[in-house]
Amino acid sequence: MFRIKFSREIILKILYQIDVNKEFNQDINYIFNKDNLILKGVNNIEMDFIKKIVNYVKENRDEIDSVISKNLIGWKLERLTPIDRTLLRMGIAESKFNDKKAVIIDDIIRIAKKYSEKDSFKIINAILDKVI
Repeated sequence: MFRIKFSREIILKILYQIDVNKEFNQDINYIFNKDNLILKGVNNIEMDFIKKIVNYVKENRDEIDSVISKNLIGWKLERLTPIDRTLLRMGIAESKFNDKKAVIIDDIIRIAKKYSEKDSFKIINAILDKVI
């Protein structure tokens, strides 16, 4: 069974930690350690999906951030909350592997409403809509 919504929330948690904790960012193997509580209950199919998106973001972060920055009118990437930056990165990354763009955006917005600030979903929606 593949729980994509569950997997996306796991991706958010991992990428958030990478964004805010420089030590966590250094060792990708630590993230995928079977003892990592964030990954509790993740099956092999979900783990493959999570690794694919996390690794894509880590390997292409500068390029993804550049795309985001070009579409932030009157804002700077650093001004976004870490959650919002992370949601944008993961949405763009997933769009490279998943052709269901509207589904990606809808789920990223759902997650933004759950984890981010009250109106953050609006800017996330606008940028993802432009980019993917």
